[in-house]
Amino acid sequence: QFLADFFERYAPKLRERWGVAPGGLAVIYVGRIAAEKNLSLAIEAFSRIREKRPDARFVWVGTGPLAVRLRQEHPEFLFTGLRLGEDLAEHFASADLFLFPSLTETFGNVTIEAMASGVPTVAFSYGAARVHLINREHGRLVASGDDAAFIEASVEVATDAGRRRLMGTAA
Repeated sequence: QFLADFFERYAPKLRERWGVAPGGLAVIYVGRIAAEKNLSLAIEAFSRIREKRPDARFVWVGTGPLAVRLRQEHPEFLFTGLRLGEDLAEHFASADLFLFPSLTETFGNVTIEAMASGVPTVAFSYGAARVHLINREHGRLVASGDDAAFIEASVEVATDAGRRRLMGTAA
């Protein structure tokens, strides 16, 4: 039943609105768009992903004090604003990879939400990710604060579609 529910939430038309072609790569960030979330690392990781996958699209779900500035600095990114309930579930389930660079969470529910949506996650071994995400099974866990490893793991998962699908199903 879970997989049936997941596939019902996957929305090809939403991906089309995002500008993601069939077979394209949708990378997502969900959360507060604020300095304490270490978002410059997600941007750097995505930049490296684009070197290997020029078709990749970075979708940002959420609001916060950095949203306006990031929208101006990165017109190639898609900012959807705040999403809740089924709408949020559809956004998560329609993504291919979740980047979560934060080191300031008390727990980080978005990690579990990504996993429940069948989306592999790259996160630091911290909070919910450390407790629930099994490295190389559900995504990639990297040592807290190791930015280079976070970027490397992001590129690794982004460029292996078969492994991403297995990770998403396992999550």
